[in-house]
Amino acid sequence: MSMLVKLKSIVMLSILSSSLLATELQLSGFIGQGYVAADDSQFIVGDNDHAFDITEAAFAVSWKPIEHVRVASALSYRQWGTLYDSAVKFDYLFAEYTYQFGEQNFGARAGLFKSEIGFYSSTRDVPFTRPSIMLPQSIYSDYFRDAQLHVEGGDVFGMHPLFDGMLDWRLTVGKVDITDDFDRNILGRTDFGEFDSEHYYAADVEFQNNNIRLGLTYYDAEVSYSPSAIGGYSPGDIQLVNWVFSGQFRYKNFELTGEYLTGDKMINGLMFPVEFGGFKEPSLGYYLDLRTYLPYEVELFIRFDKHIDNTDDKDGQAYEMRFGSPAYFAYSDDWTFGARWFASHDWLLAVEYHQVEGASWVTPLVSPTPSVQAKEWSMFAMQVSYRFQW
Repeated sequence: MSMLVKLKSIVMLSILSSSLLATELQLSGFIGQGYVAADDSQFIVGDNDHAFDITEAAFAVSWKPIEHVRVASALSYRQWGTLYDSAVKFDYLFAEYTYQFGEQNFGARAGLFKSEIGFYSSTRDVPFTRPSIMLPQSIYSDYFRDAQLHVEGGDVFGMHPLFDGMLDWRLTVGKVDITDDFDRNILGRTDFGEFDSEHYYAADVEFQNNNIRLGLTYYDAEVSYSPSAIGGYSPGDIQLVNWVFSGQFRYKNFELTGEYLTGDKMINGLMFPVEFGGFKEPSLGYYLDLRTYLPYEVELFIRFDKHIDNTDDKDGQAYEMRFGSPAYFAYSDDWTFGARWFASHDWLLAVEYHQVEGASWVTPLVSPTPSVQAKEWSMFAMQVSYRFQW
């Protein structure tokens, strides 16, 4: 039995058997149901031009048995069209120790938890805490979700007053939690082999006050690949080494948010035998999001999101010559127009429209299908969500 499995068993047993003795016990959760329609693409919707199987839900428990110590867990259900098969699993499960020294806070946690990449990684699965139904794919790619999101390991963190705001920092080490969804999104099928995590290292720092929010994240994530007999691929690995710069400015009823990713994607094996050597691509992604907060709890936003697989080949011409797929699979430009309405504290209705040129984040990654994916395509999404807390 692995240490993580032992930790899961201990934490869940403690929560279930000792909740009546808890000094602080919080229960919360949400459920969201969505709809996606796409033109000239099978992204999310598959063979149909629409999908109703856009469902996510979670039930979370946070317990402080004694001062300084907290254990937290959440069970989640997620079905996101063709990107993720429906499953109930642990979203996070960790033990945490914190110590306050004056206005400063220090702590450590161990177990299964969400990464802290950029502004929204740790809360990207909660409709109420993310800015849109689909996050900007240049920073929060759905096809690489498993290589970035759930971390099995530990981290240390701190919070300190600085000027007129607060400074947060976090150092993380561990491995990411790989599922069959990752195999399918990269290779197109789950029986072509499987990926496994090698390591995940990250450092994150963030400053925030009433008007601005600034962040910087570095992360290094590597996954290895073991082929099956039928896949035709070679053993190998994929490594992402990225920096993410984040900024947000708020003025009255307006908010401007931008994030910028730069780094390298290194691939060895997979499409080519290992003896051919790997290749390294300098990647680039960024978005700008402008939104306004109107009366009656209504938000309107417009966002431009850009992703380039290889900055040495911005128009994808070298990609087309090397892999044989159209050049537009090497980049993506996404204009998004959306609205969110908090009908009450517990209810949220969100709608958005995407007009996209390019397909660099359309699955499957290593075997794109031009026959079902146009250069210019569009997508409409809507979702209604409900949350609760006891």
